[in-house]
Amino acid sequence: MQIKQPEDFTSRNRTIKHNHLYLVDDFQGNIQYQNSSGLGMYHLDTRFLSCFDIKWHNTDPIPLLSSTEMGFMSTIVFTNGPFMTETEDGQPFEVKPESIQLKRETVLYGLQFERYWLVSYNAEPIYLEVAMAFDADFKDMFEIRGMVELENKPPLRPPILDVSGQNAVLIFSYKDLSERSLQTGIRFVDLKPEFKEGTTIPTVVYRLLLRPREPVSFNYEIQTIINDRLMNAGSIEASVSTMDEALKHLNFSSRKMNVGTAVFQSDNEDFNEMMSRNQKDMSMLMTSTDEGSYVAAGIPWYVALFGRDSLITSRFALPFNPEIARESLKILAKYQGKETNPEKDEEPGKILHELRVGELARLGEIPHTPYYGSVDATPLFIITLYEYFTWTDDRATLCALWPHALRAMEWIDANLKLHPMGYSTYTQTECDRGILQQGWKDSHDSVMYATGVVGKPPIALSEVQGYVYLAKRYMARMADFMEDRELRQRMKSENQEFRRRFNQDFWMEDAEFCALALDEKGQQFGVVSSNPGHCLETGLLYEHYADKLVNRIMSADLFNGWGIRTLSSNMAAYNPMSYHNGSIWPHDNAMVARGFAAVKRPDLVERIFVGLFEAARHMHYRRLPELFCGFRKEDGKEGDPPVRYAVSCSPQAWAAAAMYSMIQSMLNISPNAQHKSLSIRSPQLPAFMNYLQINNLRIGQASVDLEFRRTNHVVTVDVRKREGDLEILVSL
Repeated sequence: MQIKQPEDFTSRNRTIKHNHLYLVDDFQGNIQYQNSSGLGMYHLDTRFLSCFDIKWHNTDPIPLLSSTEMGFMSTIVFTNGPFMTETEDGQPFEVKPESIQLKRETVLYGLQFERYWLVSYNAEPIYLEVAMAFDADFKDMFEIRGMVELENKPPLRPPILDVSGQNAVLIFSYKDLSERSLQTGIRFVDLKPEFKEGTTIPTVVYRLLLRPREPVSFNYEIQTIINDRLMNAGSIEASVSTMDEALKHLNFSSRKMNVGTAVFQSDNEDFNEMMSRNQKDMSMLMTSTDEGSYVAAGIPWYVALFGRDSLITSRFALPFNPEIARESLKILAKYQGKETNPEKDEEPGKILHELRVGELARLGEIPHTPYYGSVDATPLFIITLYEYFTWTDDRATLCALWPHALRAMEWIDANLKLHPMGYSTYTQTECDRGILQQGWKDSHDSVMYATGVVGKPPIALSEVQGYVYLAKRYMARMADFMEDRELRQRMKSENQEFRRRFNQDFWMEDAEFCALALDEKGQQFGVVSSNPGHCLETGLLYEHYADKLVNRIMSADLFNGWGIRTLSSNMAAYNPMSYHNGSIWPHDNAMVARGFAAVKRPDLVERIFVGLFEAARHMHYRRLPELFCGFRKEDGKEGDPPVRYAVSCSPQAWAAAAMYSMIQSMLNISPNAQHKSLSIRSPQLPAFMNYLQINNLRIGQASVDLEFRRTNHVVTVDVRKREGDLEILVSL
């Protein structure tokens, strides 16, 4: 049964984005004054608009529609409640409810374009006062998140309404401690409003005469200005002067990107809507710079380049669009660690964790210029490079990035020596504002002993050992292609011994499960968590241990019906409302599902697939968020939704890409672009669909359209179209 719930847009924030510019507001399009919840308009880690509020005659317009469907554009349709005004000839007039329509359109393209369209259905010509309050606090994202508080912060300059030019401009200004001049300019393009005196928040008022059924419209633009340079043009974006021009460029760019992507279509409309949303979110999160392109990690908190997030997202999205991986690898290679710098946790060959460019980064108050506090991004770089190569046979990119892969492996080998037992480890950071826990679960309390006591570095995480093992396997294969037989043999030899030690040291016999991690002394962090599930696809676990882990990870204390929890509900530290200690992360589940496919358990892949899909059906736009709470799904209660995590990013990159990975695991698709072949082994379809078509699946220089259909309990494969030289190997 398909769930089609009425849109409850009053309980959520909205997001639109284009490149570095993004807007987060509420369902009315408002931004609460002095909010710390992330609402605002941002550019380059700085909030350039911190307040917006619209009223007419001191009443709130009533939203009828609030949509951000396109990702770069917002549309809100309002009507009115009752209020008193006057007619054209000055007579008092009582405006009836729902007699005025207001349509507000917002588009981001270098700047924020705003267009308002009003029409009155009252019998008399009436005056309408539309008041808009604006403010700009120019806070750094880390200030908004409450992570850093700047001392001696310069005061904001009083706003100025400049009416000297053709258009009135409301200007907010701030000169930060790094001597950078920041301005927000609100340029009123056609109608000139009045500046309202004596208000706490700077407010402008439009006094409009609305004649019956005669539309009235006006426009304004919100510009971000840095060191007197208007940030609305450059090498990345074409210069435009109107909303319609911006939309033309945006729609063209969207069509151009979609030409190179795979399209997924099934007989389940909810699934189709979810995949369409994933495609739009991936497009929205793509960010172009003069140095290259990358996929931003998530809105609102993580619109920045992240190593781990970019690489996991790129891996997942390879069936959708391999170019995302190529661009991510190239830009991460540019920032690969070059020296030992404890203040940024930088080491030669290491892949960055996070890059920030706001005031706090420029002042050195945070180390993110970039910051390298991530133990897993470096092996993930090698893994992603190899898998990109298997999908594309892009030899030029492999050769260009091979020196970076070698340096990454040199860092891995050096890092293995830090732990007394030879495991990949993160140590106690020497950076003042560095991260304590440096795996993907990077909250301070995400690694703990069975008693619930939080672990302190040095720590060797189980999943990171899996990444290292897989990176060495893949490095051996790439070395074979690069004709480095010595490296190939060394990688294979080291992995044999590494695998033996891992299974001996990490396995917990009593729990019949793999430990979360080891401490400096080799003592196990003996909790049952999702982390070891990432090892399943790598081949690191012995087969009999893998079988036990697979069965245990789907027990009720971990799998809650929606997905696999990050931590078992039996553990002392379990909290279903926490960030990492009992919540559900779609990307985490997709990683485990890849392992289920590798150990030939398609039945369990399907259980995760169905759980995440049913969760997405309850969510706005069928969009999976960064995470949601780990409360158990009650059997038989179809209408009960998963419980949202209050400050989850949505959209978020690896959540948007997770379903592409789930489909690859479900269909058991394996590309081999070097041999111009595609292998499909015992494909399955989840119970909620009987038909799935994938168009424009690209392998090397070829592309193929595939149709999967359930027939008599068997999923058959039909090649609908093939372009280029490609052999398709199917075993049912």
